[in-house]
Amino acid sequence: MVKSDPCAVPVPGVGRAIEVKVASTPADWEDAFRLVRQNYLESGYDAPSTKLVRFTPYQALPDTTVFVAKLAGQVVATFTLVADTHPLGLPLEGLYEDEVAELRRQGRRLAEVTSLAATGLTQREFVHVFTTMIRLLMQYHARHGGDTWVLTVNPKHSSFYRKTLGFTALGPRRSYEAVQGHPAESYWLDKHLMQSAAPKMFDLIFGAALPPEVLAARRMPIDLIRALAAQSSQCDVLDVDQILSYIERNGNPRRW
Repeated sequence: MVKSDPCAVPVPGVGRAIEVKVASTPADWEDAFRLVRQNYLESGYDAPSTKLVRFTPYQALPDTTVFVAKLAGQVVATFTLVADTHPLGLPLEGLYEDEVAELRRQGRRLAEVTSLAATGLTQREFVHVFTTMIRLLMQYHARHGGDTWVLTVNPKHSSFYRKTLGFTALGPRRSYEAVQGHPAESYWLDKHLMQSAAPKMFDLIFGAALPPEVLAARRMPIDLIRALAAQSSQCDVLDVDQILSYIERNGNPRRW
């Protein structure tokens, strides 16, 4: 991690000044997790309660990275990229354990794309914001040593990920407790698969390398991690304290 703030990338093809960046300030992280909570509640993926954010134990890990799109200082879209670790593995592993284990046996350096949320964007804006965020997220993972992305999606969105990005099936449709029992399908992707299955998108994502100052990251402050856990619908302070203690004893928990 670096001390300077990551630089932002302007979103092309939209009329408003929307920028995408790696989250690096308390406001970035707090607004992102509030937006995820709001979207998940509206979709029925999170249970109603007084909790303000959807913050998971995975997001307390040092190599988990949050990406945000901002307009006039406000977060209007977000993704989280969870690197594979020893204490927790990947979020989808609870549902697709055997499939993830096979990818690890192949020596793949995995990360899971999760916690997509957006607000206040037109359909056209969302497409451009999404593409710019995916470009940043995938180049970030590759720059930091990763080579494979996995995710779960509601089946109604699976065609987009397959046809537009080149993802291929990892596991069958299953009921996913983490989103209140809604159906989920899992997919995986690497650069070679993307280049073969979605060459135009591959060129858009990887054709021009983003500069290092865009692909930098800062670890979330520990006091903010605890504050978010206290407000979260998915974990509590005890959960994250156990993770933080593990990291203090064992160092960076990333598998690769």
